[in-house]
Amino acid sequence: MLLARLKGAGDMDDRHAEDRLASLESVWYEIIEAVNAGRTGGLICPECNSPDGLQVEERQGRTVISCPSCKRVVEVGIASA
Repeated sequence: MLLARLKGAGDMDDRHAEDRLASLESVWYEIIEAVNAGRTGGLICPECNSPDGLQVEERQGRTVISCPSCKRVVEVGIASA
């Protein structure tokens, strides 16, 4: 199972947080899948479409995808059963 945590631009602290999180996960799904498959070059932020692209790095067993333009950060890990 793939787990993703989204942080940054507009942290979710209202009663619609779960709906907004699901929407963000949907937007980031293709990026997360590409990184999971080892394709890390030429990725464009699905939220701001910045030409600067996304930064991908490994931190403490998790993959961290970040956009230097809009400051969105997505942490991805693989859940074990």
